[in-house]
Amino acid sequence: MEENFKAYTQHPLPKGVTLSEILIATAIAGILCVATMPAIITSKQLSHLNKVKAYLLSVQAIQSRSWLRTGKYLTHDALPPIEISSVSIAQTISSTGKYEIVATLATRALTDRCRIIKITEDTLTPTECW
Repeated sequence: MEENFKAYTQHPLPKGVTLSEILIATAIAGILCVATMPAIITSKQLSHLNKVKAYLLSVQAIQSRSWLRTGKYLTHDALPPIEISSVSIAQTISSTGKYEIVATLATRALTDRCRIIKITEDTLTPTECW
């Protein structure tokens, strides 16, 4: 009887991972990915919006400098290009000499109030996006 016990205890344990362990680890990783995806998307959209706002504020500074030097605002062609994908920029200069620069973020929903943000020499709209 002692020999049977010794023979049983001397068998090595199998090495490696079982299929069920791999499936459990994959399921946990999938659940974590699904749980973090909305946070990643939100932070990416916020980063995108902040880049657009930084660009508009830099253009506002350029326009102010131009006005102080020459008494005129620069045209859209004279401004630095925006290097952010899915954003279109339009500028209008009124007959009174005021400018308005409009940025449209194509990645945002049509109902999102921050989809279109505007900057003039003295206004930032919509205010909740700034």
